[in-house]
Formats: sequence, structure tokens, C-alpha cells
Amino acid sequence: MHWLTRIDAALELVEKTLLVLLFSSLILLIGFNIFTRNILNYSFQIILEAAPGVVLWMALLGSTLALKQQKHIKLELLLRYLGRPFRSFARIFSGLIGLSIMGLLFVASIEFVINEIEIFGPAGWVSVVFPIFFLLAAFRYALQMANRRSSAGDGGRVK
Repeated sequence: MHWLTRIDAALELVEKTLLVLLFSSLILLIGFNIFTRNILNYSFQIILEAAPGVVLWMALLGSTLALKQQKHIKLELLLRYLGRPFRSFARIFSGLIGLSIMGLLFVASIEFVINEIEIFGPAGWVSVVFPIFFLLAAFRYALQMANRRSSAGDGGRVK
């Protein structure tokens, strides 16, 4: 189990690094485009076309980090009033549902990426973020379920 946690920590570092690089490049490119448009009366269309793809990558990578840190939106109001055994079961069950959905969406997203590349050529590769996102999210759900199961003997607390 320890090696999965180490993989998760390495993935987190890669995701954070990518986010910083993507955000920095987005700010620099958009700032450069604003400068050239206002000073030189020339705008780079490719920057304007690439910006939404960069934002999409940042949003999905950020959401996998939120899932890792369990800072995503949760609907646990009802679980507060139920007993500890039911809470533990409900969290493992919801993790199983999340894992299943992310797995199905991962498979579907591979077909989506293939279609995007066929239709748009090299520009379609931007959509490769979807299978990456769904695979990372499935891994995080599986790891959270394994951590909850292994810590069930400790009162259900995740270490």
C-alpha cells in the first residue's frame, strides 16, 4: 500500500508542476497578445485559440488535486447524523460508485479522443486531457477506498 501512496505523491507533484507551468504560460501568452494587439496592432489568433484548451487542462488537473485532498464538493450532511459503521460503509460505497463511473468515462473518453484527432488533426490532441483526468480520478477513488478499508480498524479515520 505504501508504494501506491508514493505514486500518488509523485503524481501530485507532476500535476502541481504542470498547473504552475500552464498558468504561467497562459498569463504570459495572453499578456503578450494584449501587448501586441494594443501596441503593434497585431493579434496572434493561435494564442486565442489555444487559451481555452489550456484553461480546460488547468481545470481538470486542479479537480484531480481537489479529489486527492478531499476538497471537492461533498454531500455528507446526512452522514453526520448516522452511526460510524454506516458512514464508513457509505464512504466506501460512494468511492466504488466514483471509481466505476470514472472507469466507464475513461473508456468512453479514449473513443472521444480518437474521434477528435480524426476530425481536427493535431489540434484534437488537446482532448487527451479527458482520459488522463478520468484515469487519475479513478486511481484517486481506488486509493481512497483502500485507505479507508485499511484504516477501518483504527475507528474509520484516514491517516
